[in-house]
Amino acid sequence: MIDSSSAMFALAASEDIERRRQDLAEMLDAAHDAIFVSDLEGRITFWNRGASALYGYAREDAVGRDPDVLLATRYPAEIAAIKAQLIEAGHWEGELTRTTAAGETVVIDGRWTLRRDADGAPVEVLETGRDVTAAHRAALALKYSEYRYSNVFRAMAVSFWELDFNGLSQMLAELQGQGVTDLRAHVAAHPEVVRRMIDVSQVVDVNDKSVALFGAPREELLGSVSRFWPRSSEGVFAESVFAALERRHSYEAEARFYKSDGTEFDALFTTCYPRDGVKRGTVLIGIVDISDRLAAQDALRKAEADLAHAARVSTLGELTASIAHEVNQPLAAIVTNGEAGLRWINRAEPDLEEARAAMSRMIVEGQRASDIISRIRALASNKDPQRAPVALNAAIEDAALLLKRELAAHDVRLIMALSPDVGEIRGDRVQLQQVVINLAMNGIQAMGGGATTVRDLTLSTRRAGEHVVLEVADTGPGVAPEDVQNLFKAFHSTKATGMGMGLSISKSIVEAHGGGISVQTAPGGGALFRVVLPAA
Repeated sequence: MIDSSSAMFALAASEDIERRRQDLAEMLDAAHDAIFVSDLEGRITFWNRGASALYGYAREDAVGRDPDVLLATRYPAEIAAIKAQLIEAGHWEGELTRTTAAGETVVIDGRWTLRRDADGAPVEVLETGRDVTAAHRAALALKYSEYRYSNVFRAMAVSFWELDFNGLSQMLAELQGQGVTDLRAHVAAHPEVVRRMIDVSQVVDVNDKSVALFGAPREELLGSVSRFWPRSSEGVFAESVFAALERRHSYEAEARFYKSDGTEFDALFTTCYPRDGVKRGTVLIGIVDISDRLAAQDALRKAEADLAHAARVSTLGELTASIAHEVNQPLAAIVTNGEAGLRWINRAEPDLEEARAAMSRMIVEGQRASDIISRIRALASNKDPQRAPVALNAAIEDAALLLKRELAAHDVRLIMALSPDVGEIRGDRVQLQQVVINLAMNGIQAMGGGATTVRDLTLSTRRAGEHVVLEVADTGPGVAPEDVQNLFKAFHSTKATGMGMGLSISKSIVEAHGGGISVQTAPGGGALFRVVLPAA
């Protein structure tokens, strides 16, 4: 009877334990986390729905399998060390990298708990896992971004400064408290405010390029930016502040800076206003030394001017016959009038009135010769381009005088259609005349072949809104379609003896004056060059 009662109590206890195990299993199965239990042999004995959802394996496919094999588990440390910690402490936690049934890699925030029996012997391991893949990727992305930013900041071949604007923000707040609502207007009325803004702006970090560019150790570059900012660049600093207040993303301008030894240099100044940086009160500025670029631009302008001068001299060489004819005409008239004057004086009864008239004509012809020589000297001179108001029609008429002999030699009729409302343009008179002569000579030579029967060269001008249009049209063979794209390129010529520089130089001159030049086939045949320039 006693043995039977003991057996009944034991059975009841066993059923109670099993019921509790089932209740626990149901609770674990309902949890959102991925939970499974493994025995000490490494076989899965329990697999909840959360594990199925996360890893993609059904319970019947997972139970009995080794989780390390099933999920291709990668541990953050040696597995032996992890198991030793589990045995000693009874628990372990860390990140595990696993592969799902679909082949996707997931990062798991895992927690292991070691369960022991009544005698304290290890029995099984319960793992609770949560998918932290997205957070892990975000953390890696942030870490990589910070690493990349640090590398870019340190190693870029551009001078980067990080400025602390908290002092500037406080100063602007004080101005606002004093009733300043329009900072631009306040700065215009009190320009000394800009220097104060510069004084309170602090350099908190610089990269290696800044050390090399400014010629001082990093520590000496930190502090107020004022000692590197000349007064000539105060306007640029003010505009960068306005850009930040106007919530622009960035600002860029050319400025000058002081190096540590006090020498100035030209630079391209850029600054950006990232949202997180603005919240911290810091901005990043970039400084690119453009001294060499500006020097190269000056050298290029000088080379272009020298080339244009050489082209003018070359053109004058082509116009030698016309120039000689133009000069000989007034000289011959001077001689004729001089001889006539002598005859009137040497008569038995000198006719002084006729002699005076002859002398007056000599003066007129002498002035005419002087004007011709002055025009030639202007074209032959190598002065720097001078920008001044230019009466375009008058400049064209003067240039046309040098073409008279060339027109006659090629039997070309010159048609002038100059609109009186063209007015003035701002530019260099000599260079603009060079363009006219180049385009005219191009048309004259194009009509030199025997196939052209009607040889007309038309120079016309007109006003087009805020621009002035000059057109040079000929009645030659026109421009072949394959030549249109290359016509203004240097050393491209459609003439066997041409150097291919005239049109290229003309294009450079026109563009330097803020205009444009194009070519097309004229309505009646021939080439039509159109020059568009801004009116003065």
